[in-house]
Amino acid sequence: MGIKRWSLNPNAHRRATTSEERRIVSLQSATQALVEIRRWSGYAPTPLRDLGALAAQLGVQEIHYKDESTRFALGSFKALGGAYGAARQVQRMLRQRNGRDVSISELFAGRHAREIQDITLCCATDGNHGVSVAFAARRMNCRCTIFMHERASKARENLMLDLGATVHRTPGIYDDSVRIARKAVGNPGWVLIADTTVETFEQVPAEVIQGYTVMLLEVLDQDPDTLPTHVFVQGGVGGLAAAVAGFLAERFRELRPTVIIVEPETAACLLASSNAGRASRIEGNLHTIMGMLECGEASSIAWTILKQRADAFITIDDETAVQTHDFLTQGNAGETLDVGYSGAAGVAGLMAAITDPELAAALRLDKASRILTFGTEMGDGGRESNLTRTAKPQYENRLKGE
Repeated sequence: MGIKRWSLNPNAHRRATTSEERRIVSLQSATQALVEIRRWSGYAPTPLRDLGALAAQLGVQEIHYKDESTRFALGSFKALGGAYGAARQVQRMLRQRNGRDVSISELFAGRHAREIQDITLCCATDGNHGVSVAFAARRMNCRCTIFMHERASKARENLMLDLGATVHRTPGIYDDSVRIARKAVGNPGWVLIADTTVETFEQVPAEVIQGYTVMLLEVLDQDPDTLPTHVFVQGGVGGLAAAVAGFLAERFRELRPTVIIVEPETAACLLASSNAGRASRIEGNLHTIMGMLECGEASSIAWTILKQRADAFITIDDETAVQTHDFLTQGNAGETLDVGYSGAAGVAGLMAAITDPELAAALRLDKASRILTFGTEMGDGGRESNLTRTAKPQYENRLKGE
């Protein structure tokens, strides 16, 4: 139980961000995303929770937890990224078709539904990204097809179906569904809304990452007087981690927090990338209870940032994730939290790291540490009831014009 592997990144630095990095994440693009997303019906900043009891237990100054379990009633931080990337892409398509600029707010109000009814948004997903893309398609009134691997969450599939998407289960793992989705967009009118890429730069995956930076702007507004010394953030293909690391690098430069990436031991493609010195793919059985992090191939666009802004990579086992999940959902951290196993992974990494004397010393975790973590998703147990209670009636009313 605990930390399985860890590695400090010898290439991490605190120098000014490059134009290549700012093309993906910048203060300007983050502000633009927030200005737009604030206009969306149902937007509200998610809570920044103070886990004082856990901080006292671990012997650090403070632990903050950005709780994404209520984001747009969809229960995940990905509600920001996929929907934003999808809407920006449809904006561009309409500009190419008729030479006019339309706002995302207009698109989400359904004012251009007839013009885009032939468009099919397409993506691969472990669950949450597909929900976000389906959410955007429902609001804009265009079609949506999701490719979802065979072990992915049934609750998330049901949410996509309730949002009007067509869901195809695919053999293999998430990375296999990514390849299937890329082939599918050869169909007329289909457009890929990817949250990962094998290219150095792709516009839509960059905009997905930019959507995630809204969380960082909210955090700065919610706790303007305290700069974290450490941030523990989940890995996956790297999109969320790149949003966090890239934003903090430009905003705080040499004062930026130490950024630690947390991955499942069985699916540590970012740690493998750090060891290889390039965005890498790992093979074999990637299965983990942290299903949203079950990714074997790092996103090249995310690696552009992480290769120089992630300070350390650590891996945890499933038992650690389960124990941390239970700890958080039972209220032992100071608040009772609605969180899934993947959502708990950042806190799990923190708890495991601080109890490893060598790693804690290497990361300079001590009584003065101020730590930011992300509860990236709600638990599946609350997802169906949350949809029934909140999200589904909202969408039905919107379709009726209420």
